[in-house]
Amino acid sequence: MDTIKRIEMIVPSIEVNAVIKRLKKVGIVKYSLIHHVVGRGESGETVEDWDDHSGNSYILTTCQAGKEDEIFWELQPILKKFGGMCLVSDAVCYRC
Repeated sequence: MDTIKRIEMIVPSIEVNAVIKRLKKVGIVKYSLIHHVVGRGESGETVEDWDDHSGNSYILTTCQAGKEDEIFWELQPILKKFGGMCLVSDAVCYRC
């Protein structure tokens, strides 16, 4: 059992490759990606037209506690310019 940080991001789909590149830059190479995420946020309701370059995507990854700030600061320029959000929470990972 490991205590870790769970990082969840909702980013514009067109920026997914840039986000993944920045995650790799700080040593994060494992992630889950879900395209076509819809919802309602600060900028209103997101409507998906099923085009891979419009709408939002959800990225889930984890890191060791203490690394989350480095990840956020690496992603901050993208989030600031294009919108989206990054949620960080405590998690426990059970491995079999």
